[in-house]
Amino acid sequence: MSMRRIVGAGGLLVLACGLVIGGADAAADPGGCFVDRGLTDAVALCHEGYGSSILEVECLGISVPATPDGPIFGPYSGSDSASAAVGQSMRASCVTRTGLGITTSAFVTPT
Repeated sequence: MSMRRIVGAGGLLVLACGLVIGGADAAADPGGCFVDRGLTDAVALCHEGYGSSILEVECLGISVPATPDGPIFGPYSGSDSASAAVGQSMRASCVTRTGLGITTSAFVTPT
């Protein structure tokens, strides 16, 4: 096998493992919320309960820290959704002014 094929297969394996592991946490969301995690963002809709909640995402990618050390690669918190009442959709993203990455986890928290 060529080195290009080995690296490509390894990259696809890592991506597939991340999608399988990340998809397992969507079933644990409280309050009858449906969470659909995309590559760089997530959307959610809660259809049970009262009050409001926010959608939060955890990301893996390049983020620019507040220090002048420069960009780093690793986990970071993406932009959370605005607070939404039951029945209103929410959207959170890993594409922010200071970061660009893929969604590793998405969950709903009551506010």
